[in-house]
This record gives sequence, C-alpha cells and structure tokens, in this order.
Amino acid sequence: MKAQGKVAVRLLKKHLTRLFTIVAIVIVSLGFMTGILEVENKIRIAVEEYYAKYNLSDLYLKSKNAYGFTQAEREEIKEQFGEENVEESLCFETEEEGDIVRVYALNFNENRINRLQLLEGKYPTSQDEIVAERQTEELEKYALGERVRLQGREYTVCGIVYNPLLILEVEEPSFAFEGKGLDKVFYQNAAGLPMVNDVHITLENRDLFEGYSDDYKQEIDKRKVELTNALGEENVSVLSLYENAGLYSLISYAEKVGLIGIVFVVFFLLVTLLIVYSTMTRLLDEERGQIACQKTLGYGNFGILNKYVRFVFLATLIGGLLAFPVGLGLTSMIYAAFSLNYRMPAFPATLNFTYYFLTFGIVVIATTLLTFFNGMHVIKRKPVELLAPKAPKSGKRVLLEKIPFIWNRLSFKYKSTVRNVFLFKSRFFMTVISIVGSTVLVFAGMGLMDCALKTDNATSLLAIAMAVIVFSAALCALVIYNLTNINVSERNREIATLMVLGYHSGEVTGYIFREIYIMSAIGAVLGVPLGVGFVEFVFGLIDFGALADINWWTYLLTPLITMLFSWLSTKLLRRKITKTDMNASLKTLE
Repeated sequence: MKAQGKVAVRLLKKHLTRLFTIVAIVIVSLGFMTGILEVENKIRIAVEEYYAKYNLSDLYLKSKNAYGFTQAEREEIKEQFGEENVEESLCFETEEEGDIVRVYALNFNENRINRLQLLEGKYPTSQDEIVAERQTEELEKYALGERVRLQGREYTVCGIVYNPLLILEVEEPSFAFEGKGLDKVFYQNAAGLPMVNDVHITLENRDLFEGYSDDYKQEIDKRKVELTNALGEENVSVLSLYENAGLYSLISYAEKVGLIGIVFVVFFLLVTLLIVYSTMTRLLDEERGQIACQKTLGYGNFGILNKYVRFVFLATLIGGLLAFPVGLGLTSMIYAAFSLNYRMPAFPATLNFTYYFLTFGIVVIATTLLTFFNGMHVIKRKPVELLAPKAPKSGKRVLLEKIPFIWNRLSFKYKSTVRNVFLFKSRFFMTVISIVGSTVLVFAGMGLMDCALKTDNATSLLAIAMAVIVFSAALCALVIYNLTNINVSERNREIATLMVLGYHSGEVTGYIFREIYIMSAIGAVLGVPLGVGFVEFVFGLIDFGALADINWWTYLLTPLITMLFSWLSTKLLRRKITKTDMNASLKTLE
C-alpha cells in the first residue's frame, strides 16, 4: 500500500468515532429530508392512478328541479361531451329516525364512471335488494342478508360496496342537510326510476388531471361556465372534484406536508452542514502536526488535503446510501397515517430518486467543498507554524465578573468553568448555534403536534409532527454527542494534567462536562424563542395552527429534552475521560 494510502487508513482508524457520527448525522438528516419531500409526490401519483382506475367524473351536474333533468337537457349534455363520457343516475338524501341517509339509484351493468368496487356479496337483481356503503368511522356497518327499512319499505342488503367518490373514513358531508354528515349510504338498481337528477361527466383528455394541475383547473372552470350558461344557473348546480370533500382535502393536506417538508429540509440541511463543518474544522486543527510532517517530506498540498476530503466524502457517501431506505420508510409511514382519515389508494410502487439525488448531491458537494476550502486555509501555512503548539489563550474577564454579588459567591471550579466556556469563542458559538438549531426543530415538531391534536381530521399533520420530533431529537442527540466527543478529544492534555495533579475521576469529568451543560443550557434557552418564530412562520405558510394552540408545557419540555441529551452524551463519554492515557497525552510534540 502506498504511503498516502496507509496514512489515510490510519486517519480513519484514529477518528473512527467521528466518521460514524457524521455517517449517523447524514442518515438522520438525509433520511428525513428525502422521506418528507417525497410524501406529496407519492400522494399525487396515487391520486392520479386512483382517478384513472375508477374513471372518476370531472364534472357533476345536480338538477335543482324537483322533476330532475328534462330529456332536452340530457341530450344537450350528451351532445356536448359525447354519450360515452356521460352517466346518469338518481341521488337523493332523506332523514330516517334522526339519521341522514343518501340513496343512489343507478344501472350497475353500465357503471363506467365512478366505478363502484364490490367488497362483499352481489349487486341487486330485484327491486327488494339493496347494497350498502362500507363501514367508516361515521357510516354504519351492515351484514349481508340484513333487513333495512327505507322510506316505509324494507330491503335486503345483498352487497357491500365502495364508492370512489366517498374516500373519507371520517364524516362525509351531506349536500342536502347543511352542517351535517352522512350516517348511511345505499345503492338501488335504477330500473324503472321515474327521473334523472344526477349527471356525471368525464373530460375527453384524461391526462389533463395530473393531481389537480393548473391546466386542469382552468379547463374545469371554463366547462363550468359553459354548462351554467347552457342549462341555466337556476336549473343546475355544476360541481367538480374540487368540491369533493375527500379527494380535494387529501391533495390539500399533501400540499401542506410538501410546504412543511421544504421549510424543515432547509433547516435540517443547515444544521447538518454546520455540524459536519465544525467536525472537520476541529479535526484539521488536531491534524496540524501530521500536515506539517507531510509538507516537510515534500508532499503537495492537494495530496495532503486529499485524505481529509476523502474522509468526509466517505462518511457522507455511506450515510447517504443508508439514508435512502430510511427516507422510503418514513414516506411509507406518513402515507399510511393518511389512512386514518382516508381510504388511501395503494402506495405507488414507482421509485422516485429526484429528491434523494438532489438532497444527497447538495450534502456531498457542500461538505466536500467546505472541507476542501477549510483545509486549504490550514495547509497553506508553513510547517514551522503548524508544528508549533498553539499558544494557550490568555484568560479574560467575563461579563459575570462585573456582577460581584454573583461572581464572589462562586467557588473556584465554577469560576474556571465559566471562564473556559467563553475563552474559545469560535468553539462556543459553533456549539451553541448547533444546539439552538436542534432545539428549534424539536420545538417546531412539538408545536405542530399540539396544533394537530386540537384539529379534526389532521392525522396526516400529526404524523408529520411525530416524524419531525423523532428525527429532530435524534439529530439533537447526535449533535450534542459529536460536539462533546470533539471537546473531550481536544482536551486530552488538559485532562491528563488534572489527573497528574491528583483530581479524581468525578472532579475531572465535572470540570469538562460542566462546560457542556452550560453551552447546552444556553442553546436550549435560546432555541425556544427562535422556535416560536420558526413555528409561526410555518403556520403562516401552511395556513394551519396558531401559537395559542401550543401547550404551555411544550415551552418547558423542549429545553429539558435538549438537556437530557446533553446529560446522556456526557454519560456515554465518561469512560473516555477516565481511561485517558496520561503518558501519551502529555508527550511533547517534538
């Protein structure tokens, strides 16, 4: 193996924990980004397939006249759209013993538009048979052979069907009884019915739909005007799939999910890039001596820098590859959550790599470039500068020292902790900003969950909120663990010195971890008000929720979650401190 290859392998072994941490961060962030962005696309594809499978009607004409459509009106509609694109039926609603009942009468043998799906039994073959709509949260359950009484007449339920226009699993609104929902839906054979008051129409161009595209909307609006003018506004109501409570609300919620996804993806991306940049910056700083030795041996700048670029590229590549199944799983879970409110079409089998490659490409390119330019800044220095240990920063007075009432009451160990926290400003700001970003995401997820729980039929947004909380919490935990691990690694000599001076394990770990707790607390506290602003922006963007809907305990629980992860990180890294090799850590660089 070439010398440079051996050096690269040693770099991986030496910083294996950091490699795995970057991999984990990329899996979490990229998995969330690709998973959340793909939800809207999957739903649109599913609705388009559903539209074609059941041959859904684009226009729905309902007569306002008690006697229904005249023969002349029916012929005019067929002439305009073509007889093959028109289907007639009778539909009415009535109230039976306090229940709102809708009854469809149609020809089952010629049911081409809005095709019913027979789930059990058979279609009616006699006038005393009837089929019932499947059970939902609001619609009653019927068994085959059960007798039902409708308008003073008894019928036998011979089948259970699913009407593709009734996609809601929750309350389906009535069109005759304003503000009420349907309790029962039945279907009769149309033979011998006295009139037609419903006409369903399909457009000639079925490809125009595309999940409620703009072109489709323009065509529907145009056709509505034409039909209203031809038949008279006083005679007919012209409806469309835009008035279908189930299908249109499904697409509307999918669009909200898409908007939420875009906003959260940007935030996740920024936090991820910040963490990877911070990790590689501090790794390059630790490798100053190695870089200087290679420069002295005659290696070129690009040859030296190559192993660090490959390090971060390998980490993001592994993380990115593992993120795809995570993202697909998240998309499937959120899609499945919609089934609590809707009878969802089958999950589309088509794999779409657009969002995956887009986000993956951004992460890989951005982290690689950040590492490269940061490395160039370090590698341009002369070997003698790199070999010389950094002069320790002189202690400075902190703001708290100007408040004697507090400062004078602090013990020496707490005074030194406070000074150390603010001594390395770049490390302080990098840590705090990273924790602030993670806290904002956790607060946003919890705030969205609060609002979704207080709103009817918002199960899909609740699923999004839970996904945001889980992935944000995981990212927050990884961020704090990563920063704490780096902090410990950078201070091996300091830790070894304290051990030589006789500090016991509890004092040494407390000396280091108190700083982590202080920075985590600052980040957690600042993250809440910034989270409020972020959530308010999200609510305004999706036209959903309000700050007043967020529970008071969310404001307290969010920073506590951040501090919990901080505490867990220190517990996991306690052994790393107590097992520090004093001899190796105190060796001079020469």
